[in-house]
Parts: sequence; structure tokens; C-alpha cells
Amino acid sequence: MSARPSTFLLLPLLCACVAYERDQADARSIAAEVALRRGGAFTFAEAAEHMLANHPELRAVEARARAAGAAITAPLPVIGEWRGRNEAVGVMVDPIALLGLGPRGAAIDTAEARAQEAAEALAVARWRALGELAEVYLLDQAIAELEVVLPELEVDAFERSGLASPITAAQLRASQARAASERLAHERVRRDQLARLRHLLGLDDRATLTLRPGWTFADLRPDEDALLDRPDLALAAARFETADRAFRQAVAEQYPSLQIGPSVSLRGDPMRLMSMLTVPLGMAGLAEAARERREAARHDLEDTLLEAHREATQARNALAAARAEAAAADAMWQASARALTAARANLEVQPDAFAPFAAAARELMDATTMRRNATVARAIAEVRLAVAYGWPRNQAPSPTPNAEEQR
Repeated sequence: MSARPSTFLLLPLLCACVAYERDQADARSIAAEVALRRGGAFTFAEAAEHMLANHPELRAVEARARAAGAAITAPLPVIGEWRGRNEAVGVMVDPIALLGLGPRGAAIDTAEARAQEAAEALAVARWRALGELAEVYLLDQAIAELEVVLPELEVDAFERSGLASPITAAQLRASQARAASERLAHERVRRDQLARLRHLLGLDDRATLTLRPGWTFADLRPDEDALLDRPDLALAAARFETADRAFRQAVAEQYPSLQIGPSVSLRGDPMRLMSMLTVPLGMAGLAEAARERREAARHDLEDTLLEAHREATQARNALAAARAEAAAADAMWQASARALTAARANLEVQPDAFAPFAAAARELMDATTMRRNATVARAIAEVRLAVAYGWPRNQAPSPTPNAEEQR
């Protein structure tokens, strides 16, 4: 083979612009990387910034968005031909595709729509992650403000002296055990939030974390505009746009394409024109399928909108109920705490006051558990109502920093 044909055949190799790079990943290597990361003390704003940069789930979605953005160009097929007998080379290209029209232009539009869809998917992932982070901080702060109150008392001494019957003594011991259990329950809620925060920040369970308190929501005023700006609605709309572009591409691919180009003789003969007509057959079914996928995407968008309305309505109802229950639980706890204080004072002056004290202790523990559950439900309901109206995108609650954060 002569040098000129060999050079011609090697030209396509120059079109490769990206070289393969070897990468490896397994559980042990990833665990070693994660172990090198350090924790610290974070305000909500600091944790949000760290999470958006380091949460592995968000980083994966970001990589997919970058991949979709890099794939917005469609290949331009160029047919090269070498005829050994005639010692001629030829190159043919579709002029319509070269101009970015026809099926190639439709493919480029579809790729751009997919890139926009990937960007909206990233916005949804960040939206959900920020909602979970807000739950972490509000739950931690809500539990930190609660207390478990039960005066220490030597039950055995009252029982030996005959001031407490075995039944009332057992009742008070049960209340004391419940107090210890309730303290552990409070601690567990806070530890669970630390575990969630470690995951959001990309840290393992050995990292030391501290949540710096003082962050709350401003008052929320739900409205239709905020609801329509939810990221998941934007994602559903982007998916419909992708389906519409894909339908257009499928329609364009039904039609023939013409490729033309010169044939250059290596022996000095006159240059000739070559052409090739490609006729696709049986493409109607693919176009019809693309039409139905677009119709499905339209229904998905409608369903997402209705789901957003349902979620917002249920979130409003849940928050109203949670606030009422939390107020009732707090009032019951306050009354029970006062009753226990009075019963404790009666122990000093009344010989038969042990039974009322044990009963008051039981009622206070019931109220303590009820207040914890109601407080947790209220904190979760506050965050979920804000998220239901698209927080932190538009007209949803804005963070209210404390004085420490403002410094």
C-alpha cells in the first residue's frame, strides 16, 4: 500500500480528542478516602455550603448533569472511501447535517433538552437535600429545648418507713425508669440527626460534629406562585420538552438523507462528484412511539402538579394539627410539672402524700413523652410545609440567622 492511501486511512484516528484514563474504585478505597475527612462545628449556612459541595449523591447528580451538557453535540457522519484499483479517495458528507439541520439538528436539540433536564434534576436533588438538612437542624434545636424533670427520691426509705405501699413504690420506680428512658430518647433523636448530617456532609461515623444552633424559619405565606416554582415541576416540564424534541427527531429521521462529496484521483485524473442516498424504511413505528412518550410526559407533568397541590394541602393540615398538639402537650406538661412540685412539697408535711406524688410523677412522664413526640412532629411539619412550597427557591421561608451567625 502506498503512503498516500495509508495516510488517508489513518486520518480518522486524529478525530479522537478524549483519551481513556484508568480509574478504580471499591469499598475499601472509598472508605479510606472518606476516613480522611474531618468534621467540625457548623451553622446551618455552613453545613448547607459544605453539603452542596461534598454530599456524594449531589456530586453524582452533578456529574450526570455535566455529562449531559457535554453531549449536546450530535456526531457528523463523514464517509471516506479509497478505491485501490482506481487509486482514488473520496469523502462524502450530508450538507443538511453539516448545517445543523434535519435529523442531526433535531438530535442536537434533543441533546440540549436532555442537558436542561439534567440541570433541573440537579436542582431537585439539592432542594430535597436542603429540606433534609433543615429537618436535622430544627429537630436538634427542638429537642435541645426540652427537659425531663423528675425529682430524685429514695423510694426504699419511704417503703421501709411505711409511708409508701409496695404498689405506690413500684409505680414511682416505674416513673423513675421512664425518666431515664425519656432522657435516652431525647439523646437518641439528637444522635440520629448527627448521623443524618454526617451522611449529608459526606462523613463517616467517626467524624466529630457539632450543630451550632440558632437557625429558624421565617413566617411562611403559602401562595400559588411559590407552588408553581417547585423544582420538581420544572423537572417534569423539562422532561416533557425532552420528549417533544425526541419526537421531532424521530419524525426527521423518517426522511431520506443525501450525502455528496468529491472523489480525488491519486493519479492526477479530474476530480469527480460522488453522491449517496440513504432511505430509511420502517421508521413510522418509532415516530409514533416517540409521540406517545411525549403524551406520557405531558400527563406526568400534570400528575406532578396535582401531587404538589396534594402535598401542600396535606403539609398545611399537618402543620396546623402539629402546632395544636404541641401547644396542648406543652400545656399538659406545664400543668403536670406544677402538680408534681406541689406533691413534692406535700411529702414534707403530710404522711399520706406519697401516693399522690407517685401519681403526679406518672402523669408528668406521660406528658413528657407526649411533648417530645409533639415537638418532633411540629418541627418536621414546619420543614415539610416549607419544602412543599419550593423552599429555598422563591417565596418560601428565608433563613433567620442568629447573632452568632451574623458575626
